[in-house]
Amino acid sequence: MMVPQAPLELKYRLVLGSGSPRRQELLQRVGLAYELRVVPVDESVDPTWKTEQVAEHLALQKARAVPINDHELLLTADTLVLCQGQILGKPKNEADAVEMLKTLSGREHDVMTGVCLRTTQKEIILGARTRLLWYDLNPQEIDWYVRQYKPLDKAGAYGIQDWMGLRAVQSIQGCPLNVMGLPLPLVYERLVSEFSK
Repeated sequence: MMVPQAPLELKYRLVLGSGSPRRQELLQRVGLAYELRVVPVDESVDPTWKTEQVAEHLALQKARAVPINDHELLLTADTLVLCQGQILGKPKNEADAVEMLKTLSGREHDVMTGVCLRTTQKEIILGARTRLLWYDLNPQEIDWYVRQYKPLDKAGAYGIQDWMGLRAVQSIQGCPLNVMGLPLPLVYERLVSEFSK
């Protein structure tokens, strides 16, 4: 299905500095045209960063790694899961994914996304937090999910838009799109207020 172009005229050409298929899909679904420009970045966490700001720091690091011109607006983002004081990024392998999902089973956790909107003149950092409570999962469900869905490219080892989101989420507070990797209403609102013609 063709999505009509969004009723938003930006002063800049939008550049997405993210290889995430979910972020690309969300921008397409809201009708924002963009150019994709991904630069690999070291995503190591500095121990001096406050846990709640790690995603924002990483989004800024990603933004500063991507070259842009005067007529371009760069959007970068980083998403992580925070459960019992522990940061869960992307799992290293299937065993790591299983352990992450065991940690999340039956518990509350937060999904934190940091977003950076950058031109050659300014940088704006946004942060979003969504709290989820999961039902208990049995080990067979977790093993099956990891084998079938291979969630190694997702923070916390799950996608809310796939089977795990349909099965596990008991309640959610905050923006559900944030859990997919981009708090799109917040980002769109800032595009309107800061970067529209």
